[in-house]
Amino acid sequence: MFKINKILIILMILSLSIILYAETSGEYGFQLLKIASGPEGASQAGTGGFSSGEAYSFMLNPTAGLFAKQRIISIAQNYWIFDTKLNSAGYINTNGKSSFGVAYRYLDYGKLDNRTDNGTLIGEFHPMDLIFSLNFGYRITPNQYAGINANALYEKIDTASAYGYTFDLGYTYLSFIKGQKFSAAIKNIGKTSAMENETIDLPISFELGAIQEYYINTIMLSGELKLIKHIDDDEFKAVLGTKVELNKILDVKLGYKLNFDAESFTAGFGINLKRIALDYAYVPFEYHINDVHIIGLTYKF
Repeated sequence: MFKINKILIILMILSLSIILYAETSGEYGFQLLKIASGPEGASQAGTGGFSSGEAYSFMLNPTAGLFAKQRIISIAQNYWIFDTKLNSAGYINTNGKSSFGVAYRYLDYGKLDNRTDNGTLIGEFHPMDLIFSLNFGYRITPNQYAGINANALYEKIDTASAYGYTFDLGYTYLSFIKGQKFSAAIKNIGKTSAMENETIDLPISFELGAIQEYYINTIMLSGELKLIKHIDDDEFKAVLGTKVELNKILDVKLGYKLNFDAESFTAGFGINLKRIALDYAYVPFEYHINDVHIIGLTYKF
Protein backbone atom coordinates (compact mmCIF):
# COMPACT_ATOMS: atom_id res chain seq x y z
CA MET A 1 0.00 0.00 0.00
CA PHE A 2 2.92 2.34 0.76
CA LYS A 3 4.24 1.79 -2.78
CA ILE A 4 0.85 2.74 -4.30
CA ASN A 5 0.70 5.94 -2.24
CA LYS A 6 4.27 6.82 -3.20
CA ILE A 7 3.54 6.34 -6.92
CA LEU A 8 0.42 8.54 -6.69
CA ILE A 9 2.35 11.32 -4.97
CA ILE A 10 5.17 11.18 -7.55
CA LEU A 11 2.70 11.34 -10.45
CA MET A 12 0.95 14.35 -8.92
CA ILE A 13 4.22 16.22 -8.33
CA LEU A 14 5.54 15.53 -11.84
CA SER A 15 2.30 16.61 -13.48
CA LEU A 16 2.12 19.76 -11.37
CA SER A 17 5.69 20.66 -12.33
CA ILE A 18 4.94 20.27 -16.04
CA ILE A 19 1.83 22.44 -15.83
CA LEU A 20 3.29 25.17 -13.64
CA TYR A 21 6.24 25.77 -15.93
CA ALA A 22 4.48 25.32 -19.26
CA GLU A 23 4.18 28.39 -21.49
CA THR A 24 0.93 29.06 -23.29
CA SER A 25 1.41 28.57 -27.02
CA GLY A 26 -0.29 26.92 -29.96
CA GLU A 27 -3.98 26.52 -30.70
CA TYR A 28 -6.04 25.13 -27.84
CA GLY A 29 -9.29 23.40 -28.65
CA PHE A 30 -12.00 21.27 -27.06
CA GLN A 31 -12.88 24.04 -24.58
CA LEU A 32 -16.03 22.05 -23.82
CA LEU A 33 -13.81 20.08 -21.43
CA LYS A 34 -13.79 23.14 -19.13
CA ILE A 35 -17.56 23.63 -18.93
CA ALA A 36 -19.54 22.25 -15.98
CA SER A 37 -22.25 19.98 -17.36
CA GLY A 38 -24.81 19.88 -14.56
CA PRO A 39 -26.53 22.64 -12.58
CA GLU A 40 -25.11 21.45 -9.24
CA GLY A 41 -21.51 22.01 -10.29
CA ALA A 42 -22.25 25.14 -12.32
CA SER A 43 -24.17 26.83 -9.50
CA GLN A 44 -21.19 26.25 -7.17
CA ALA A 45 -18.64 27.69 -9.62
CA GLY A 46 -17.37 24.26 -10.66
CA THR A 47 -17.21 22.74 -7.17
CA GLY A 48 -19.61 20.55 -5.19
CA GLY A 49 -18.84 17.19 -6.73
CA PHE A 50 -18.47 15.45 -3.36
CA SER A 51 -21.90 16.55 -2.10
CA SER A 52 -23.60 16.33 -5.49
CA GLY A 53 -26.71 14.32 -6.18
CA GLU A 54 -26.00 14.34 -9.93
CA ALA A 55 -24.44 11.68 -12.11
CA TYR A 56 -21.95 14.26 -13.46
CA SER A 57 -20.03 14.48 -10.17
CA PHE A 58 -17.11 12.44 -11.54
CA MET A 59 -16.49 15.12 -14.17
CA LEU A 60 -15.55 17.54 -11.38
CA ASN A 61 -13.21 14.97 -9.82
CA PRO A 62 -12.83 11.33 -10.93
CA THR A 63 -13.19 10.15 -7.31
CA ALA A 64 -16.40 12.07 -6.57
CA GLY A 65 -18.65 9.28 -7.84
CA LEU A 66 -17.50 7.10 -4.94
CA PHE A 67 -19.35 9.42 -2.55
CA ALA A 68 -22.70 9.05 -4.31
CA LYS A 69 -25.07 7.04 -2.16
CA GLN A 70 -26.84 5.08 -4.89
CA ARG A 71 -27.35 4.61 -8.60
CA ILE A 72 -28.14 7.90 -10.32
CA ILE A 73 -29.11 8.97 -13.82
CA SER A 74 -29.13 12.65 -14.80
CA ILE A 75 -29.96 14.80 -17.80
CA ALA A 76 -29.33 18.53 -18.21
CA GLN A 77 -29.98 21.33 -20.67
CA ASN A 78 -27.46 24.18 -20.58
CA TYR A 79 -28.44 27.39 -22.37
CA TRP A 80 -24.89 28.63 -22.77
CA ILE A 81 -23.35 31.86 -24.07
CA PHE A 82 -23.93 33.25 -27.58
CA ASP A 83 -27.16 31.24 -27.94
CA THR A 84 -25.34 27.90 -27.92
CA LYS A 85 -26.79 24.86 -26.16
CA LEU A 86 -25.07 22.12 -24.19
CA ASN A 87 -26.93 18.83 -23.69
CA SER A 88 -25.67 16.32 -21.13
CA ALA A 89 -26.65 12.94 -19.73
CA GLY A 90 -24.90 10.71 -17.22
CA TYR A 91 -25.14 7.59 -15.07
CA ILE A 92 -23.21 6.64 -11.93
CA ASN A 93 -23.31 3.43 -9.89
CA THR A 94 -21.36 3.00 -6.67
CA ASN A 95 -21.17 0.64 -3.73
CA GLY A 96 -18.76 2.74 -1.67
CA LYS A 97 -15.80 0.52 -2.55
CA SER A 98 -15.84 1.15 -6.30
CA SER A 99 -17.82 3.24 -8.75
CA PHE A 100 -18.60 3.22 -12.46
CA GLY A 101 -19.93 6.14 -14.48
CA VAL A 102 -20.73 7.04 -18.06
CA ALA A 103 -21.75 10.38 -19.60
CA TYR A 104 -21.91 12.40 -22.77
CA ARG A 105 -21.76 16.14 -23.54
CA TYR A 106 -22.92 17.70 -26.79
CA LEU A 107 -22.34 21.39 -27.52
CA ASP A 108 -24.54 22.71 -30.33
CA TYR A 109 -23.37 26.03 -31.78
CA GLY A 110 -26.39 26.36 -34.06
CA LYS A 111 -26.12 27.42 -37.70
CA LEU A 112 -23.48 30.02 -38.57
CA ASP A 113 -22.93 32.01 -41.74
CA ASN A 114 -20.18 30.73 -44.01
CA ARG A 115 -18.42 33.61 -45.75
CA THR A 116 -15.43 34.03 -48.03
CA ASP A 117 -12.41 36.14 -47.07
CA ASN A 118 -14.03 39.22 -48.63
CA GLY A 119 -17.28 38.71 -46.66
CA THR A 120 -19.46 37.14 -49.36
CA LEU A 121 -22.11 34.82 -47.92
CA ILE A 122 -21.80 31.35 -49.48
CA GLY A 123 -23.97 29.30 -47.14
CA GLU A 124 -24.19 28.00 -43.58
CA PHE A 125 -22.37 25.48 -41.43
CA HIS A 126 -23.17 23.78 -38.12
CA PRO A 127 -20.21 23.41 -35.69
CA MET A 128 -20.39 20.93 -32.83
CA ASP A 129 -18.39 19.40 -29.98
CA LEU A 130 -19.09 15.92 -28.62
CA ILE A 131 -17.56 14.10 -25.65
CA PHE A 132 -18.22 10.57 -24.36
CA SER A 133 -16.85 9.77 -20.88
CA LEU A 134 -16.25 6.64 -18.81
CA ASN A 135 -15.34 6.72 -15.13
CA PHE A 136 -13.94 4.23 -12.66
CA GLY A 137 -13.24 4.97 -9.01
CA TYR A 138 -11.77 2.82 -6.27
CA ARG A 139 -11.35 3.15 -2.51
CA ILE A 140 -7.71 2.31 -1.83
CA THR A 141 -7.94 2.54 1.96
CA PRO A 142 -10.72 3.76 4.30
CA ASN A 143 -9.49 7.34 3.83
CA GLN A 144 -7.90 7.31 0.35
CA TYR A 145 -9.74 7.26 -2.97
CA ALA A 146 -8.50 7.21 -6.57
CA GLY A 147 -10.34 7.56 -9.87
CA ILE A 148 -9.87 7.88 -13.61
CA ASN A 149 -11.98 9.27 -16.45
CA ALA A 150 -11.50 8.29 -20.09
CA ASN A 151 -12.95 10.74 -22.62
CA ALA A 152 -13.48 10.34 -26.37
CA LEU A 153 -13.58 13.69 -28.21
CA TYR A 154 -14.99 14.91 -31.51
CA GLU A 155 -15.07 18.47 -32.87
CA LYS A 156 -16.44 19.70 -36.21
CA ILE A 157 -16.19 23.16 -37.81
CA ASP A 158 -17.66 23.46 -41.31
CA THR A 159 -16.00 20.67 -43.35
CA ALA A 160 -13.05 20.26 -40.98
CA SER A 161 -13.11 17.93 -38.00
CA ALA A 162 -10.85 16.52 -35.31
CA TYR A 163 -11.04 13.73 -32.77
CA GLY A 164 -9.02 12.63 -29.79
CA TYR A 165 -8.96 11.16 -26.32
CA THR A 166 -8.13 12.41 -22.85
CA PHE A 167 -7.72 11.02 -19.35
CA ASP A 168 -8.45 12.60 -15.97
CA LEU A 169 -6.78 11.33 -12.80
CA GLY A 170 -8.21 12.07 -9.37
CA TYR A 171 -7.24 11.48 -5.75
CA THR A 172 -9.09 12.26 -2.51
CA TYR A 173 -7.91 12.02 1.08
CA LEU A 174 -10.30 11.98 4.04
CA SER A 175 -8.90 14.00 6.93
CA PHE A 176 -9.10 12.98 10.58
CA ILE A 177 -11.49 15.94 10.99
CA LYS A 178 -15.06 14.84 10.44
CA GLY A 179 -16.48 15.95 7.08
CA GLN A 180 -13.14 17.22 5.76
CA LYS A 181 -11.55 16.08 2.50
CA PHE A 182 -8.61 17.11 0.34
CA SER A 183 -8.62 16.43 -3.38
CA ALA A 184 -6.34 16.65 -6.39
CA ALA A 185 -6.93 16.08 -10.08
CA ILE A 186 -5.03 16.20 -13.34
CA LYS A 187 -7.41 16.68 -16.26
CA ASN A 188 -7.38 16.47 -20.04
CA ILE A 189 -4.15 14.57 -20.59
CA GLY A 190 -4.32 13.03 -24.05
CA LYS A 191 -3.93 13.48 -27.78
CA THR A 192 -5.98 14.81 -30.71
CA SER A 193 -5.80 14.64 -34.47
CA ALA A 194 -4.98 17.72 -36.54
CA MET A 195 -7.72 19.91 -38.00
CA GLU A 196 -6.82 21.03 -41.53
CA ASN A 197 -3.15 20.26 -40.77
CA GLU A 198 -3.22 22.41 -37.61
CA THR A 199 -2.41 20.67 -34.34
CA ILE A 200 -4.94 21.11 -31.55
CA ASP A 201 -3.56 21.34 -28.02
CA LEU A 202 -5.64 20.19 -25.07
CA PRO A 203 -6.51 22.45 -22.08
CA ILE A 204 -4.64 20.36 -19.51
CA SER A 205 -5.26 21.45 -15.93
CA PHE A 206 -4.19 20.67 -12.40
CA GLU A 207 -6.60 21.13 -9.48
CA LEU A 208 -6.22 21.10 -5.70
CA GLY A 209 -9.26 21.27 -3.45
CA ALA A 210 -10.34 21.38 0.19
CA ILE A 211 -13.85 20.31 1.18
CA GLN A 212 -15.70 20.65 4.49
CA GLU A 213 -19.18 19.40 5.39
CA TYR A 214 -21.22 20.12 8.53
CA TYR A 215 -24.46 18.58 9.75
CA ILE A 216 -26.73 20.45 12.17
CA ASN A 217 -29.90 18.45 12.82
CA THR A 218 -31.65 18.37 9.41
CA ILE A 219 -29.36 20.98 7.84
CA MET A 220 -26.31 20.05 5.76
CA LEU A 221 -23.74 22.73 4.94
CA SER A 222 -20.85 22.05 2.57
CA GLY A 223 -18.11 24.27 1.22
CA GLU A 224 -15.27 23.73 -1.22
CA LEU A 225 -12.27 25.78 -2.28
CA LYS A 226 -10.44 24.70 -5.43
CA LEU A 227 -7.25 26.08 -6.99
CA ILE A 228 -6.89 25.59 -10.75
CA LYS A 229 -4.01 26.00 -13.20
CA HIS A 230 -4.82 25.59 -16.89
CA ILE A 231 -1.90 25.05 -19.23
CA ASP A 232 -3.51 27.43 -21.76
CA ASP A 233 -3.67 30.24 -19.19
CA ASP A 234 -0.64 31.82 -17.52
CA GLU A 235 -2.60 32.78 -14.39
CA PHE A 236 -3.90 30.70 -11.50
CA LYS A 237 -7.63 30.59 -10.88
CA ALA A 238 -9.67 29.77 -7.80
CA VAL A 239 -13.29 28.76 -7.31
CA LEU A 240 -15.34 28.67 -4.13
CA GLY A 241 -18.70 26.96 -3.72
CA THR A 242 -21.16 26.32 -0.93
CA LYS A 243 -24.39 24.36 -0.55
CA VAL A 244 -27.04 24.47 2.16
CA GLU A 245 -29.50 21.57 2.21
CA LEU A 246 -32.65 21.73 4.33
CA ASN A 247 -34.27 18.48 5.46
CA LYS A 248 -32.96 16.74 2.30
CA ILE A 249 -35.72 18.46 0.32
CA LEU A 250 -34.59 21.97 -0.61
CA ASP A 251 -31.05 23.19 -1.23
CA VAL A 252 -29.54 26.54 -2.11
CA LYS A 253 -26.14 26.84 -3.80
CA LEU A 254 -23.73 29.74 -4.34
CA GLY A 255 -20.32 30.06 -5.94
CA TYR A 256 -17.62 32.54 -6.82
CA LYS A 257 -14.92 32.43 -9.51
CA LEU A 258 -11.72 34.34 -8.85
CA ASN A 259 -9.47 35.58 -11.67
CA PHE A 260 -11.85 34.61 -14.48
CA ASP A 261 -12.23 36.98 -17.44
CA ALA A 262 -16.01 37.40 -17.56
CA GLU A 263 -17.40 35.33 -14.68
CA SER A 264 -17.70 35.80 -10.93
CA PHE A 265 -20.83 34.88 -8.95
CA THR A 266 -22.96 31.79 -9.57
CA ALA A 267 -26.14 30.59 -7.90
CA GLY A 268 -28.78 27.89 -7.99
CA PHE A 269 -31.26 25.78 -6.10
CA GLY A 270 -32.57 22.23 -6.04
CA ILE A 271 -35.75 20.42 -5.03
CA ASN A 272 -35.56 16.76 -4.00
CA LEU A 273 -38.74 14.69 -4.07
CA LYS A 274 -37.72 11.22 -2.88
CA ARG A 275 -36.23 9.66 -6.03
CA ILE A 276 -36.52 12.67 -8.32
CA ALA A 277 -34.49 15.88 -8.07
CA LEU A 278 -34.85 19.08 -10.07
CA ASP A 279 -31.96 21.58 -10.17
CA TYR A 280 -31.40 25.02 -11.64
CA ALA A 281 -28.22 27.07 -12.04
CA TYR A 282 -27.66 30.70 -12.99
CA VAL A 283 -24.25 31.83 -14.24
CA PRO A 284 -24.06 35.55 -15.14
CA PHE A 285 -21.44 36.84 -17.60
CA GLU A 286 -19.99 40.32 -18.02
CA TYR A 287 -19.14 42.39 -21.12
CA HIS A 288 -22.62 42.08 -22.65
CA ILE A 289 -22.35 38.29 -22.91
CA ASN A 290 -25.70 36.63 -22.30
CA ASP A 291 -26.19 34.88 -18.96
CA VAL A 292 -26.25 31.09 -18.69
CA HIS A 293 -29.22 29.06 -17.42
CA ILE A 294 -29.01 25.33 -16.70
CA ILE A 295 -31.87 22.97 -15.87
CA GLY A 296 -31.25 19.42 -14.69
CA LEU A 297 -33.34 16.38 -13.79
CA THR A 298 -32.04 13.44 -11.75
CA TYR A 299 -33.55 10.06 -10.92
CA LYS A 300 -32.18 8.03 -8.00
CA PHE A 301 -32.71 4.27 -8.11
